[in-house]
Order: sequence, then structure tokens, then C-alpha cells
Amino acid sequence: MDNKKYTLFVYGTLMWPQVLRTLTGSSWVTEDAVLIGFKRCRIKGAVYPGIKKDSTSSVKGKVVRGLGEKEILILDQFEGDAYERIRVQVKTGSNKEEEVFTYIIREAYKHILSDQEWKETDLSDEDIKGFILGEI
Repeated sequence: MDNKKYTLFVYGTLMWPQVLRTLTGSSWVTEDAVLIGFKRCRIKGAVYPGIKKDSTSSVKGKVVRGLGEKEILILDQFEGDAYERIRVQVKTGSNKEEEVFTYIIREAYKHILSDQEWKETDLSDEDIKGFILGEI
């Protein structure tokens, strides 16, 4: 069994503890963080976002620490083919720079991103419930 631990920057539906808990079967302590040089945009026809490189933007999200291989594979599957997991630098709420993983939209799927910025308030309680129940 691999004991490798992962730290992940989340910026969309995975910021909601109940979504993360439903997927992984565990509760996680998170810390606020900012990813500089990326923009969070709406996915066309969906309630969740994706990010792309943009030197003039930044993305607020959360850092989740201590994810194991099992959890990271579950999250890779949840994110699907349109996303790839990459290493990025974030600034944490405690003002420290940290290298973490995050999911960005793959180059071949850039066409699904709109130019409209996605905000946390774009996701309703019903949308969250849909993710928890596996309906979205």
C-alpha cells in the first residue's frame, strides 16, 4: 500500500465539505488559498467551473491536505477526462507559498470553457445536493 500523501487546491464543487466527504468517505480540514495566474470560468451548460492559465487573474479556493492514493484516484475519476491534475503554487491563508496539485481543463477541452467568471454563489443548495446524490 502506497502511503504517499497529496495536497490538493480545490476551487469548485470540491470546496463544499459535504461533496468531498461523499466522494472520499472522509472529512477533511481545509485552508483558504489563492492560485495566481489562473482564471476560474463557467463550463458551458454546466453549474461547475474549470480553470485556465491567465496571467492577470487569480482564483480563490481551498487547500486539502493528507489525501491518500485512494482518495486522489477517486477525485481523478470524479473530475473526468476534461480535467488534468497538475502541480501549481498557491498562497495559503497563513501567507505561505506551497506546491500542490489542482485540476485544470485539458487543452483539447478548452472549448467547453466560457469567458464568464464562475463564483461560489453560482452554485445553489440544490446543485450541491445533486453532486452529493450523484445526479450532476
